[in-house]
This record gives sequence, structure tokens and C-alpha cells, in this order.
Amino acid sequence: MGDSAMHERSYIHGTSPREQQRLIHQAGQLSELLASNLELHPGERLLEIGCGVGAVLAQIGLEHPEARLSGIDISPEQIEAAQQYLNGLGLNQTELLVGDGAELPWSDGAMDRVRMVWVVEHLQDPLAVLREALRVLRPGGTIHITETDYASLQVSPPDPAIAVMLSAFIAHFNRHGNAHAGPTLGPLLEQAGFAQVSNQMVGIHYWCPSQQGAVENFCRYLLAFIEPERDDLVAAAPDANNAALIEAGLERFAELSKRADGSLSISGYQALGLKL
Repeated sequence: MGDSAMHERSYIHGTSPREQQRLIHQAGQLSELLASNLELHPGERLLEIGCGVGAVLAQIGLEHPEARLSGIDISPEQIEAAQQYLNGLGLNQTELLVGDGAELPWSDGAMDRVRMVWVVEHLQDPLAVLREALRVLRPGGTIHITETDYASLQVSPPDPAIAVMLSAFIAHFNRHGNAHAGPTLGPLLEQAGFAQVSNQMVGIHYWCPSQQGAVENFCRYLLAFIEPERDDLVAAAPDANNAALIEAGLERFAELSKRADGSLSISGYQALGLKL
């Protein structure tokens, strides 16, 4: 495998046991969204690039028991955790490898489908990875990518402290990756050589009081990867006032579901490309 630093930025979320459990929870929280962007038939071979702890592969394997699954991730810690997690679910036939997504070890045309979930946002050179995905796909095979644009995250009623906190998080994320990866998927797939490219924007929106539980769960899900960055967000604040607003924004975001008029929205992106 080549030097991963050429193709992948430092993964902002880390590989702690807490983060590994967050990835599993995230896949469960958004299982319907993820399943809606996948075509897979019995006996087909699917590769997930950036498979992490195997959370998405687990969902696919349980839903499509006749599929042949492979996963690759740059982190040995993630692959070790994925092996344990998938084995515990009885998916011990899944092929898992440590490696660079821009230098895949499979032969040309080896895969029917390629899956990527919140991976492009962490790549320094996404085109290199997408061109490798194209290479390992058979003619007629497809790639399925899910991303978001964190700038689309909005709460209502508007809260200045939450707005400052979210802006600080986006700036922090952009120092490590691309917080706006979702809208880039169409051009990237076409530049990589895929045909019949589509990229559908899918809105997620919850409100109180009737969907209070959904608001609470989604805020908790988002805070699970924003909250660990608290110290860095505060340290990067331009002044004490902004630092205080970031702290207040985190607290108010956590309490959004307690507001009778509270709501939140974010846009996901579901992209598809075909190898001719």
C-alpha cells in the first residue's frame, strides 16, 4: 500500500472506542437514508471504501445475506474493530483489508458495486480514490456515495450562539477535510470517468413538539461528533466573546428539543455513477 497521507487527511473524529461506537450508532440512526442509496443483487460483490468499524457493511450484510462483501480502511484499529463487530453478527465471511483507497489491491472489474459513506469529506484527493473505484468495478457496475453539507445544518428559531458554534465547527472541519462534500459529488464522479451520474439532495427535517424525540435524537447524534471538538473550537475562537458563544451554542443545541417551537434541518446527498 502507498503513503496514505497523499490521499487522506487526518481523520477528524479519531479511532477511539467511543468513536467506534458512535459510527455504529450513526449507521443505525440513518439506516433508512443509507439503504435508499444502494442497489445490490444476490451473489454480487460489494466493496466499501473507508469502511471504518464495519457499521454500514453490517447493515448491508444483514439485509443482503447472499452478497459478497469486502471493506478497506486506512486504519488498522478500525479494521480490527470491524472484524470483531462483523464476526459478532455472524458476518465472518466479510473480507476486510487495511489499505489506501487510492491504491486498491483488487483486480480490474472485480466488483459489482462500490459503497462510500461519509468518506469523501475526509479525502485530500478524492479523484484518486474515485478513479480506483472505477477501475475495480466491472462494466455496468455502480458506485453509491452518501455525503452531506454541514453548512446546510440550520435550527429554528435562529439562535446566534448556535450559529457561532456551528460556524466554528465547519471551519474546524475544513482544516481537516471538506465540510461541503455533498454538492461536489456530481462533478467529482464525472471527472473520475463515471457515466449517468446523479446526485440527489435529500432533506432531513424534524420539529417540536410532535417530533420532539426525533429532534432530541438527532441533536444527540450530531453532538456526538461536535462535542469532542469543543476544546479545539474554543481555542480557535478569535476572542473571549466568541469562545463564550461557542460554549453557549453547544449547551443550547443540546436543549433544542425542549423548545416547543424548536426544529432543525440538514441536507444529505445521495450520488450514483455507472461504469460503462
